[in-house]
Amino acid sequence: MSYPALAEHQLRVSYLARILGREVGFSGKELEALVIAGALHDLALFTSVDKKLALEEDPQTLERHARWGYALLRGFPYLRRSAEFILHHHAPWQILKEKDDQMWALGSNILRLADTLEIRSRELRPLLFYRSRLLEDLNSLKGSEFAPEVIEALHRAGEKELFWLRLENFSKEREVIFQTETATHLPCDQIEFLTRLFALIIDLKSPFTRIHSAGVAAVTDWLAEVLGFRDFMRVFLRVAAYLHDLGKLAVPEAILNKPGHLTEEEWAVMKAHPFYTFRILEEIPNLEMVNYIASAHHERLDGRGYPAKLSAPDLSLGARVLAVADVTTALLEDRPYRKGFLPEKARGILGELSGSALDPEIVSLVVGNMEYVVNLIRYVEEKRLEQLSTLGYWESKSGRGI
Repeated sequence: MSYPALAEHQLRVSYLARILGREVGFSGKELEALVIAGALHDLALFTSVDKKLALEEDPQTLERHARWGYALLRGFPYLRRSAEFILHHHAPWQILKEKDDQMWALGSNILRLADTLEIRSRELRPLLFYRSRLLEDLNSLKGSEFAPEVIEALHRAGEKELFWLRLENFSKEREVIFQTETATHLPCDQIEFLTRLFALIIDLKSPFTRIHSAGVAAVTDWLAEVLGFRDFMRVFLRVAAYLHDLGKLAVPEAILNKPGHLTEEEWAVMKAHPFYTFRILEEIPNLEMVNYIASAHHERLDGRGYPAKLSAPDLSLGARVLAVADVTTALLEDRPYRKGFLPEKARGILGELSGSALDPEIVSLVVGNMEYVVNLIRYVEEKRLEQLSTLGYWESKSGRGI
C-alpha cells in the first residue's frame, strides 16, 4: 500500500523550515541542521504500517518515530544537531520553552510548525484563498503549541503571496532544499557512517532483510582484504555494499515480503531496483565508482543478468566481489518464501553459479571458508540486533515488534 499524502512531505517540511528558520534568525550551521532535520524528520517511519499510523496521528507512533530518528542520527557528528531537532519535533512549546538551549527548543518548534502547516495545507487549494484561515488557526496555538516568535515568523513569511504559491506548486527539482549558507564536505569515514545508516533504513523495510546490507558489506570487505585490495578501495566497496539495495526503497513491501513466488508483473517491479539504485547514486558527485559496483550486483559473467546485461569483460573485480557477497548472504538468510540454507546447501548453489554467473576464484574463497563466512554474518546479525535494541525495536514472529 502506498501513501500519496506523504509524497514529498519531508521535502516540503524542509522548505518551510528553511523559510521559518531564516525569519527567526537561524543561519550557518544551525540553519543547515534545521533544513536537514526537515528532510529527515520522518526517517524512522520504516514501513507502510508506520506511515499509516503516523497519518492517523497515533500518539505512540509519533513519539516513537521521533525517538528512533534521533537514535539513528545522533552518532553521526554532521547530523547530531539535526537529530536533536527531530527528537522533539512533536513536543509543544509549553514543554520546549523550559530547555536551557533555546536554539534547540526553537529549532524543534520550527520543525513542528513546518510539519503541521504542510499537513494542514496539503488539501487546500488555492492556498492564497485559505492562507488567512490557516494563519488564524495556527495563531490560536501561539504560546501553547508554538513559540510566539515562530508564529510571528510565519505571519511575516505568509504576507508574501510567493510563500504560498511556492508551497502549492512545489517542485523538488527546482527547490534547492539544502540552500544554506555553508557547504559541508564529508571525510570518507563519515560518508561510510552515513551509508551504514541508509543500509539500516533499507533493511528495515522488510523483516526478512534486517541485516542483509550489513552482511553483504562484511563479506565484501573480507573478500577484498583476502584479495589484496588497497584500503581506499575497500572503503569504496563497503560503501557500494551498504548502498547496493538502495533502489528497493521504490519496491512495494507487498512484493518484498511476499511469501510465495512473484508473478511476472511483480518480478518486473523487483528487477528494476538496481536501476533505481543507479539513478539515485548518479545524482551524488564523486561516487561514480561506487555507483557502477552497486548497481551491477545482479549482472552475471555470462551476460544473462540484469538490468544492463553486462558480461565478464564489463565487470570489474570489485563488482564481482560484491555479486558473490550478495548471493552468499542472501542464501544464508531467511527470506519470505524460504528459510536460510544450511552451509552445505549454500556451497552447492554457489558451485552451480560459479563460472556462469559468479567469478569462480571468488566463489572458491567463500566455499573454502564457509564456516568463517557463516560466523561473520552471525556476528553482524548480533551487532545489528544490539543496535535495534537501543532503539526499542526488534523483530517479532509477525515481522515487527515494540
